[in-house]
Amino acid sequence: MKERIICESIESLRREGLRFSVDTLAERLNISKKTIYKYFPNKEALAFALYQRYYSDIKEQAERLTTENTGAAHLKLLSIYFDAKLMTSCDIFNKYKLNEALYEYTAEQNDNLLEIIFSSFCGGISEQDKKSLRVIVNGSFEKICKEKIAPDGVIDSLANILW
Repeated sequence: MKERIICESIESLRREGLRFSVDTLAERLNISKKTIYKYFPNKEALAFALYQRYYSDIKEQAERLTTENTGAAHLKLLSIYFDAKLMTSCDIFNKYKLNEALYEYTAEQNDNLLEIIFSSFCGGISEQDKKSLRVIVNGSFEKICKEKIAPDGVIDSLANILW
């Protein structure tokens, strides 16, 4: 049951964003909130388990994609990173009053994910270039999120520029 709760939490947060709640999670799983809190003593424990699983899965997927040197793989890598940025928006953390330790964990995981993506660059890139690209990619994705722009065109353009 614990695994079902974690997996459904990831999908619900991704699908519902700020509308996600423990109530809707329980309803979707056809269980009581009490059952959720049997496995997770509070929202923070659930959120930490959710993000641990989420990053484990997407980092594994990203590492597989770095072995491919195709345009489709590059697009998918950037799409994965964009999804990670959506899953860790400040709005989500503020709404659910998630703590600083969890925020720092997700920020570190996003940085690690971007390092995996940078490893797919042929010939590697310098630390200075990584810093610059981090600003460009993060800034682009933050702008997309803030202005509710469809990400596909921006991700296509970024992939063409970066690889």
